[in-house]
Amino acid sequence: MKKLLSNQINPHFKLLDSLHAIGSLLAGKNHKSLNTLFEETFKTKNIFFTNTARSALGLICETVKPDPSKRIALPAFICAVVATPFLARGYKIEWIETDDNGVIDVKDFESKAAKVSMVVVPHIFGQSAPLQQIAEIAKLHNIFVIEDGAHLIRQFQPYFKTLADAQILSFGREKVISCVSGGALIWKENSAYHEHFKALETRLKKPSLGWVVRHTLQPLIFSLSLCWWHQGGKIIPWLALKLKLLPLAVTPLEKKGQEDTPLTRLGLPQKRILARQIKNFDRRAVHAQSMALAWEEVLKPLWPEATIEASNTAFRFLIKKLSPTQKEEIIYTLKQRQAPYHLSDWDGVPISPSGVLYSKFGYKPGQCPNAEYFARTYLTFPTNIRTQKANIKAFAKYINPT
Repeated sequence: MKKLLSNQINPHFKLLDSLHAIGSLLAGKNHKSLNTLFEETFKTKNIFFTNTARSALGLICETVKPDPSKRIALPAFICAVVATPFLARGYKIEWIETDDNGVIDVKDFESKAAKVSMVVVPHIFGQSAPLQQIAEIAKLHNIFVIEDGAHLIRQFQPYFKTLADAQILSFGREKVISCVSGGALIWKENSAYHEHFKALETRLKKPSLGWVVRHTLQPLIFSLSLCWWHQGGKIIPWLALKLKLLPLAVTPLEKKGQEDTPLTRLGLPQKRILARQIKNFDRRAVHAQSMALAWEEVLKPLWPEATIEASNTAFRFLIKKLSPTQKEEIIYTLKQRQAPYHLSDWDGVPISPSGVLYSKFGYKPGQCPNAEYFARTYLTFPTNIRTQKANIKAFAKYINPT
């Protein structure tokens, strides 16, 4: 029986983790004790937890109120839901080109900075973005800088220093650590918006019980199906989706540039799940590094002309500069041979997932050719706890069975 390995589908949860998630619905640590743990982990008392990272972006936008005559700068290789909080509040997006690594390009940002009031800087696939250079340019133009820590939580690194005006973290299903859905807003002690951000605790409502339960059930639904995915296991999440027990990562309305997620605080069960993830992080980070080394050994002989490397955190193992044809052939071959590897990460499009209505996002195909080329020429391979060296060694046989 072949278990499915994926960067996106339940990467942080084995069966015991999933059962713990269900147990998080019952009595346990309260908000106060959990918040103490989080403040120590993220090295600040100025942290507020939301149900999603996009909710945190919406709160920043509502609090800072950037100049409406200017635009919000986003790199053109990004998930669509990073844009929706701004679009929903009447702002337009200034799409910034990316470099060869898929992260925001400094020169293009500098050339467009005069018409920008706020910029979001993500560390794509754990690769460090040029945050310091972006922040220096932003200071000259009075631009509010938001660091996006979905793929790289810099507080987990030595010598962490805050460079941005605010930071968002994402604890979604495929992020550095996960409670299935969750986010956080972090700001500086000397922020001009300090009192406004602190008031969020009383301003925001708790998530609904239905929202909490659906997001708590998700790890178990996938844990019961991934181990026999190609033998019919995929029917379990299909049925759960039909019964509306399984939430979507990105909804049809969000693909049209509309907000479709309630703006609430993070639920207590999700905080309990997050606390377990933090407790296990160091051990799992060592595992990820080990898996990255194993992928390097297997993949370099297969595609010696490509750029093959892991990020410093080994969040994922990344191949860059495949040809578009090579990438399509790899995914097609794996699918045809029912190989247990789900590598269709971000769907090969710059503003993901596929099906995003670009006209609603103010993006025209060809506008940022580097970002589009990167989207067609990279692959990421899982290093998470569901991945073992035996699974990695078996990969070459699916690509080259002779």
